[in-house]
Amino acid sequence: MGMRSVVDPGARWGHTLVYDPVRDNVLLFGGGREPGSYLNDTWTWNGEAWEHHKVPSPPPLGFTAAAFHAGRGTVILHGGRMEGRYTSSDTWEWDGSTWRELEAQSPYKGDHHQMVYVEHNDQIMAFGGWDGQDVAGTTWVWDGVWNRASEQGPRKRGAFGMTYDPQEERVILFGGLWLDGQYADLWQWQNQSWEQLGGPYDNSSVDHHAMAYDVKHRQVIMFGGKNYRYRPLGTTRTIKGSKVLQLTEEGPSPRHSLGLTYDSNRGRAILYGGKEYQGELQVALGDLWSWDGERWRFGG
Repeated sequence: MGMRSVVDPGARWGHTLVYDPVRDNVLLFGGGREPGSYLNDTWTWNGEAWEHHKVPSPPPLGFTAAAFHAGRGTVILHGGRMEGRYTSSDTWEWDGSTWRELEAQSPYKGDHHQMVYVEHNDQIMAFGGWDGQDVAGTTWVWDGVWNRASEQGPRKRGAFGMTYDPQEERVILFGGLWLDGQYADLWQWQNQSWEQLGGPYDNSSVDHHAMAYDVKHRQVIMFGGKNYRYRPLGTTRTIKGSKVLQLTEEGPSPRHSLGLTYDSNRGRAILYGGKEYQGELQVALGDLWSWDGERWRFGG
């Protein structure tokens, strides 16, 4: 009897997870299973099964930034942490079947950063991250090349959450990590400038969490991360005005460095993997969950 073939991506943290509405699937790329070691495999989830795409790809990376670019009909991936703690500045494009390198060395070097597609401007906006020497606080836009958009706004940070709200045509940013602590401040990027909505500090500070926007229910979904005591969280939260509110404690186990994206065709958020602590050990997870706006369900 032959060996059983791998049918899912397996356990990992710090991976890319992005919904592709053109091909109606979720793209998963890279991440890590062991500290300091990263993967460069490419998978897609069609709502029922995983497909492994054995194609030439970006180098092994974790903690990249990625977004679906509706104007191009592709997923754009930027930066990331490489083995040896090197920070990448590369920009890549996934068209559903192949990867193409768009920029080998861009002026924006970053990992543990975030980027989103700003629909009404038809461009990608990104913020912060680790630049190889320090956390950064620069806002960038990409419309084929990277350009600095602003040095004003949130204080420099990495490992924060960020998502685009198409109803209000704004980007929402919450929390994150700097060299000496955590943030619990809330910001919006609208009309090419930042505005602080809430914070800066309270007991909701968090880093290495994930955020997505639930279009069907018109609300931000935020899950997991680490609190100020470095304890992984299993709380699902949302943002109303300037407040961060708890939705439920039921669902996926407490974790951080997970993947989260919103499947607009099926009207649900998809969560995959992450990292949990088992005693002193950090353990990679490989479970898949879906959020229907009210509750989590194990599997797609």
